[in-house]
Amino acid sequence: MTGKHINSPAADRGYRGVRQIGYTKILIPDVPKAKDTCYQKRKKHQLFCKRAGIEPTIGHLKSDYRLSRNFYKGDAVNVLLAAAAYNFKRTMRVLLWFIKKISVNFDFTNFTLKYSF
Repeated sequence: MTGKHINSPAADRGYRGVRQIGYTKILIPDVPKAKDTCYQKRKKHQLFCKRAGIEPTIGHLKSDYRLSRNFYKGDAVNVLLAAAAYNFKRTMRVLLWFIKKISVNFDFTNFTLKYSF
């Protein structure tokens, strides 16, 4: 979609597919190899920790935005719509917090909200 190619995506331990698709090698967490340097071990660990950090978000997208089933032609449309809804919800939450903070500041200065919006 963006024109960029991913060289080595990270999957979780439950992934049961091919290990390489074309030039893309799929990494799965495992015990580090003896020939890996300390730098390589640290980089792999950071990559897998990133993956573990977004797992709850993926789970919420699957349950809240119906990503378990695809109702549109092509997976990209379904994923883009779910991501847009998720980001819109987060943005609205931040906007509501910001409005509440502004309204509290106006309340302290004896300025009514009737004249602020």
